[in-house]
Amino acid sequence: MSQQKSPKKNIKNNLNTAARLSGSAIQMGIVIYLAVQGGKWLDGHFGTEKVFMPICTILGVAISIYLVIQQLKRINN
Repeated sequence: MSQQKSPKKNIKNNLNTAARLSGSAIQMGIVIYLAVQGGKWLDGHFGTEKVFMPICTILGVAISIYLVIQQLKRINN
């Protein structure tokens, strides 16, 4: 027979998982925001128009997705 977790431990585990995922969403937003701002700064610094901003934005999205995947792997283990 398999042992079931008590309801209190299950609720605590669910809240812990929800808090981690909320933190991941905030982290994702911050990384993308910083990438966009960095792209704007690079465009202004080098005098280019909309060259670095899309590149940095895509890079920021890729980094944030990677970080979320790593966090999900940690949660599942």
